[in-house]
Amino acid sequence: MGLIFHLDMKTPPPIPDHIARSASFLTPQEQEQLWRAAIIMADSRGLLLRLAALFGRRLDTLRSSLVQTGERLGGTAWAGLVQRAQDLVEDTLWSSYKYATFGLEAVPEFARPAQPRANRLHRLATAASGAASGFAGFPGVVFDIPFTTMTILRSIAEVARDSGEDLAAEETRRACLEVLAFGGPDNEDDEADLGYWATRLGVNHLTINLLIKSAAGRFGLVVSDKFMAQAVPLAGAVTGGLLNYAFTEYYQNMARVHFCLRALERRTGETASLQDCFEKMVQAARDRRRIGRRGGAPAAVRYLPREQFIRS
Repeated sequence: MGLIFHLDMKTPPPIPDHIARSASFLTPQEQEQLWRAAIIMADSRGLLLRLAALFGRRLDTLRSSLVQTGERLGGTAWAGLVQRAQDLVEDTLWSSYKYATFGLEAVPEFARPAQPRANRLHRLATAASGAASGFAGFPGVVFDIPFTTMTILRSIAEVARDSGEDLAAEETRRACLEVLAFGGPDNEDDEADLGYWATRLGVNHLTINLLIKSAAGRFGLVVSDKFMAQAVPLAGAVTGGLLNYAFTEYYQNMARVHFCLRALERRTGETASLQDCFEKMVQAARDRRRIGRRGGAPAAVRYLPREQFIRS
């Protein structure tokens, strides 16, 4: 089956020696936190997210049919559906942060978990919503999108709280919205770390109004493809439930990466060095995973620097 890192691993594999040396500005505990985040980034899409590929051909056919129908009727059916999804997401993001963080009390540093808690209840709740909307068809989407968006936002906020962020601060609200602006799980994960830094740079100076529009635009495209996949005959409920579960898990994991990096930036003040080290760790995690998928090489080979790994 090959080697796949589990995102909730209790004990990650050891950090390659050549990368540990370049991370000497971090404490051993901070190095482990960054390594965990790199492994999560390397496996950010996850197995469930490949469900979208199973329905991709039918989804493209349905999308084409809607576009052709819209042209015949003098409208743009697909564009209208996408815009409707984005509008629902944007409306929810404007109004839901206060409700998404309701009851989330600050956790003293001594009581914080070693790693942000993975809230499976949120994944199950959005899965149930996706399944119900799949049974109902397109009308169910009107209820599913706001519920799923707010639940994912609450999951992101919980990760922020567990990472030491002040949920009452405007900066934390921005940081939670940034997670939704990083794009969806359908992006190729080989460029995920590059897209992360580019998006952070791009949204850094946006007003909250433009940040919400950016997040709604990126997340809304993900959602619109999801509810189109739910329209596949005989599979809408199953597809909606599984995709909602997978999307929630994906954004929870992206939040764990984002707030881990923010915490390390605050503690070290070494943003450039942290970025360089993180990119090396993500590449090492991918190299190790690829070797494992090809049949499992000896552990000593798995930790070769990338240049030696390519020559071998």
